[in-house]
Amino acid sequence: MTGKAWSPGCPVPLDDLLSIRLTYFGFDHLTHEGTLVIHKRFAQEASAIFQELYDIRFPINKIDPYENYEVGGGNAEKDVTVGFYCRKAQDAPTEWSGHAYGIAVDLNPFDNPFHDVKEGWWPQGSDARSKRDDAKGKVSPNTEAFQIFARHGWAWGGFYSGEPDYMHFYKATLGGNGNVLERAYVATGLQYVPAEPVEGGEAKGQPKGKEQK
Repeated sequence: MTGKAWSPGCPVPLDDLLSIRLTYFGFDHLTHEGTLVIHKRFAQEASAIFQELYDIRFPINKIDPYENYEVGGGNAEKDVTVGFYCRKAQDAPTEWSGHAYGIAVDLNPFDNPFHDVKEGWWPQGSDARSKRDDAKGKVSPNTEAFQIFARHGWAWGGFYSGEPDYMHFYKATLGGNGNVLERAYVATGLQYVPAEPVEGGEAKGQPKGKEQK
């Protein structure tokens, strides 16, 4: 895994990462297996989340390690769900992303794109997928997929004000700066509580906690 996803200087050693085999329900309505790289502390929890996604037949295009794709979004352009890969946070370039600790997942990234206020929707070409509707593989607070992650204490990037990151789920941590693995984290039962309506009449809410995208 060294080279693309991990290199010396990343905040977690390779020994703290696990490649877990997951069963998922594909866009083709068939059962598939894929590999997700995640921090070993949360491997069992991630396995449980994806088992529940499979049980409700939530469609996932593909699950595969970031290492197998071009750096900078090759997996996102191909709509491939990934976990760990070492990079700085988009909203705090001096800090590490949750992905760099192995505590974040990008789910169906082309169908659940990220909005950059300067560059627009990412990955390129995903503009038409940005609307939150009931199309296959999409996530919104109304979906069972969202509720499954929340029940396990994983928050959603779709609540980021101005820059929603619909693909992004991360283990919610509480307070502090620095190494997120040294913080307290939400074990279970994270609940979405709608905030007051904002511009355009759309309610936004963000679970308590701190995370870099």
